[in-house]
Amino acid sequence: MMDTNKYLEALKYESADTVLGSIMSEAQFPHLDEIGDACDVAYFTDNQHDLELIERHQPMFYNYKQHRLVNKADVLAVLKKLSQ
Repeated sequence: MMDTNKYLEALKYESADTVLGSIMSEAQFPHLDEIGDACDVAYFTDNQHDLELIERHQPMFYNYKQHRLVNKADVLAVLKKLSQ
């Protein structure tokens, strides 16, 4: 079972994107309904806002449903989903 406390602690010091990368790696990159690999999102979207955010920030992951960078709430939701 995943050690969620380790990731909650990491959120205090690391970006949500970095922590999500660690979670996804440990969980062997499961499909997430709202979050995708930023490179894939950039390749498949024609949404200029998405493209600009991805270009400017160079994230690993992107919340394509809400058209924004991942945040702590996303990380908490992923941890909850993977802990079920």
